[in-house]
Amino acid sequence: MDAVSNPPGLTDFDASAALSAVRGVAGDDLRAFVEYDDETYNALFIAERIVDAFGGQAAIDEFAEKLHFNYKLDFTERDMYEDLYAPLGDVGAFAVFLDRETIIRYVGEREGIYVSVDPGANATPVVEALTDAVEADG
Repeated sequence: MDAVSNPPGLTDFDASAALSAVRGVAGDDLRAFVEYDDETYNALFIAERIVDAFGGQAAIDEFAEKLHFNYKLDFTERDMYEDLYAPLGDVGAFAVFLDRETIIRYVGEREGIYVSVDPGANATPVVEALTDAVEADG
């Protein structure tokens, strides 16, 4: 099966620049890169090995729908965490470390970027690359 590759266009972020920056630091550890908002999502890249592991595009789409149902709450959670941790600064990203992957969700006011990398990948350079790419655009 082939990798998923779609053009950007859902968010105001320069998602192409962000994807390029993430690829530069994650390399072959990159599993998926998706732009999203509270209503929908757009997968810019899903590695061929991930499509194969899921058994095809239909299974990927079904899984992505389940994820997006929860990830659209990132914007509310971002506000909540910023209220709780106000003295520590703004929330830029959420990271979840699982047995078989690390998920980084870069969140703006009403749109975000979801990145999945292999579990051995360092999340900090990914967040820094996303931040640099998005801030360079803004």
